[in-house]
Amino acid sequence: MDLITSNNFAKGYLVFGQGSHPRFWDVILALGIMTTAIGDVVFLGLLCWQNEKINLSQTWQLIPVSSIKLWWINIFTSLVECAYIFVIQVVLGIIVFVIDCLSYGYNIVKIFNQTSGFNSWSDYAGFFELIFWLIGLVLIIFCFVSFANFLTRTITDQLLGKNSTVIKIFVMAILVIVGVTIAFRINDQITTMYINHMMKNRAYSGDTFPMITIEYFVGSLILGIVNSYLVQKFVEPKIR
Repeated sequence: MDLITSNNFAKGYLVFGQGSHPRFWDVILALGIMTTAIGDVVFLGLLCWQNEKINLSQTWQLIPVSSIKLWWINIFTSLVECAYIFVIQVVLGIIVFVIDCLSYGYNIVKIFNQTSGFNSWSDYAGFFELIFWLIGLVLIIFCFVSFANFLTRTITDQLLGKNSTVIKIFVMAILVIVGVTIAFRINDQITTMYINHMMKNRAYSGDTFPMITIEYFVGSLILGIVNSYLVQKFVEPKIR
């Protein structure tokens, strides 16, 4: 019987959906899948917090580089850190998956050959599309957080009671709400234009991933330029 369609295979990998009794490695694999996204969000938040501490730190400003270069260095080093975490997650996931398969006595090579489906370079397009989407998503999050932080610092420096944490939080909250709202509106407009254009050319397949990825990179570039201006004109003179 084909391994992919056998009841044993289904029980091995759909144990939670079918209500059967999972083995230890089934539980580990399922917990890993469920907690990975949460862990990524927490890790990304910690990186953002660390970056903004460095960006506004007088100690780090003693490094003989401009604040703009320091900000860009933080962004790209954070991307590298995210890549490390991603690779570690993938490797650990593969290890647990292999152990789980072996616990059921399955042939790993046979499973891979039957489920991989990668016969040519075009088959990898979706994978690389996902990678670029993740890079763009992380990049625009970093840039937007820095934008909110720098603009908050710029605004509060011009206000009375600028040292008040409450005022800073209030200003940042307003900026984040307004920024996210504008971003969603722009995304809706661009998505509508993209779909209409593709439907007119009868080429629409329902895949908006490429367009969203381009939006992320373009948005990151725009925010990067704005952040560089804010750092040079307002933030750096106050720190150094």
